[in-house]
Amino acid sequence: MGMAAAESQFHVLAVDDSVIDRKLIERLLKISACQVTTVDSGSKALEFLGLQEHDKNQTNQPCVSLDNHQ
Repeated sequence: MGMAAAESQFHVLAVDDSVIDRKLIERLLKISACQVTTVDSGSKALEFLGLQEHDKNQTNQPCVSLDNHQ
């Protein structure tokens, strides 16, 4: 049963620009046995998900690629 419980654990990506809100969300979700990743912006969330590449040379141009995702 321990292995099945570990496999069904949710992984939550929490995005908020307030560090206090991110810490609060992280603590509340960890109490619920969720794996939590927090980031401070939508672009960092997209980067974490692999939907946007990190490139400091481009400004205001979205870089979204869905080709490498299942």
